[in-house]
Amino acid sequence: MTDHPERPQPPEPDDPAPPDLEPAHPEEKGVPDEEPDAMQLEAAHLLANKARSTLREQGFDDEQIRAWATTYTAEFGSGDVDLFLAWIAEEQQR
Repeated sequence: MTDHPERPQPPEPDDPAPPDLEPAHPEEKGVPDEEPDAMQLEAAHLLANKARSTLREQGFDDEQIRAWATTYTAEFGSGDVDLFLAWIAEEQQR
């Protein structure tokens, strides 16, 4: 048994196609730019690298991609690209 509280789960993507996203920094969309702990930092880098081509096609720069990935992993710990993109879309619609 762990002492860690259960993490919230990211939203499930409704559509397997990447959502239309607005290139912006998380803080510009009202999402606090959180930094993951040291153990999650590598997961953030991997997630950013996996999603980079999709997000660049939508106009995101490397700093925005890094910020979204680190915020996501700080909140959820890890996830796949589809869940990550769905989460960005949901956060941008708030």
